[in-house]
Amino acid sequence: MKQRFLLLLVMTSLITISYAQKADKKTTGYAITGQQKGHNGWKEVRLVDVTTGDEVKSIFNSTQEIEAVNARTGKPIVKKDVTAKSATTTITTSAPAKKVVNLDQELDKANGVRVTRVVYFAQPIQSDKPFATNSAAMAYDKKHERLYYTPMNINQLRYIDLKSSTPKVYYFEDEAFGSAGKGGVDKQITRMVIASDGQGYALTNDAKSLIRFTTGKNPVITDLGSLTDDEANGKFSVHNQVCYGGDMIADASKNLYLITANRRVYQISIETKVAKFLGSIKGLPQGFGTNGAMVEEGSKVIVCSSQSTEGYYRFDLTTLEAEKVSGSGSVFNASDLANGNLAFDKKKKDKKEMVEQAKPQPIVEETVVAKQEVTDEQGAGNGIAVFPNPVTDGLVKLSFTKQPAGKYQVQLLDLSGRLVSTQQININASRQIAEFRLPALISAGTYYIKVYSETNKVSSTTKLVVQ
Repeated sequence: MKQRFLLLLVMTSLITISYAQKADKKTTGYAITGQQKGHNGWKEVRLVDVTTGDEVKSIFNSTQEIEAVNARTGKPIVKKDVTAKSATTTITTSAPAKKVVNLDQELDKANGVRVTRVVYFAQPIQSDKPFATNSAAMAYDKKHERLYYTPMNINQLRYIDLKSSTPKVYYFEDEAFGSAGKGGVDKQITRMVIASDGQGYALTNDAKSLIRFTTGKNPVITDLGSLTDDEANGKFSVHNQVCYGGDMIADASKNLYLITANRRVYQISIETKVAKFLGSIKGLPQGFGTNGAMVEEGSKVIVCSSQSTEGYYRFDLTTLEAEKVSGSGSVFNASDLANGNLAFDKKKKDKKEMVEQAKPQPIVEETVVAKQEVTDEQGAGNGIAVFPNPVTDGLVKLSFTKQPAGKYQVQLLDLSGRLVSTQQININASRQIAEFRLPALISAGTYYIKVYSETNKVSSTTKLVVQ
């Protein structure tokens, strides 16, 4: 009896610890914010918990003293004269202020979002200060523990060293990072990310300057030139003014994703620089501009607004449907979000998941039960049939004929065996038709549809052509 009690006590303790660990798990990201929630002036950097909207750690406070160092020489930054508009244009403090429009808040009326315009005055600035001006572009370099960013109106790349025991910021002095100081709002850099190749990418508002910067020793800054619209974009050109602002994320397959401030989403090939319009995010509240973005995991992306403190939202890259991810309290409105995650990245899984994922890897066409030639709902004899094939409208149907009742997993795999999408189907009739919706971002090509039963040893793999 005593042993049973002790065993029950141990089990209860383990369960309690497990629940506590889950409760303590945070989804965090770096955010450029104002001094307080609801404030503008993007000169603070915080690590925030997106599930609560609260600060986890202060990274940079605009009132603190911080060492500024030349990234090439390691020598302290020389104090500069008061400047305005750019780091190379010197004016006196008595010069009249110049009006500058920040179109990071220009939102698309077509999406039912109010158009707001944030106007600030380019007063004389001390350009050698870490955040001499507002910033709306930041990228987290997980490998080197750095936060890269660029101040608006100052065409210079900088980074915060997160490993340093004392706050320290590095500047790439006298090295052009775009032409923000020489152009208007169209030349401002408001989106930045570290991609799957380990290199950083920044994009101007007009998408006519994609800048790459390496992150290892002896970094190189290269202007790769303008993005090109995909032929199917039509009126949804990436160069349109309503596509200004927002942020960029990256996936594990050498693609960037531009999320504009007015909720539009574009997939950008790093190799070709072609931008493909994917659609607009749905389900966000009225007036919520998508100014910052970071990958949560898989196809899930977290977005924030520079104006709204209502919450942080999650949307799916495959459906573009959004839902609130933070609690009921207010959050830090932010001009940018960043973390080190890549979309569609393969994560470490537990043993059971690893076994399941390993099954389709050597894509050997098993004893394929499915009949590729089936084109109607009747199927052909007993088995699992997939149709139409090829598929042209993104909707695949699966015919189950005289198969055991129960739960079935349907997996879409690419030719290398990588899991693209999955769906659970319940079968409870001797003849049943189920539907499987392909991801919105899927490219044309050849894939595999794998169907297997969770309770019975039923398995089927069919080659599927997507057009």
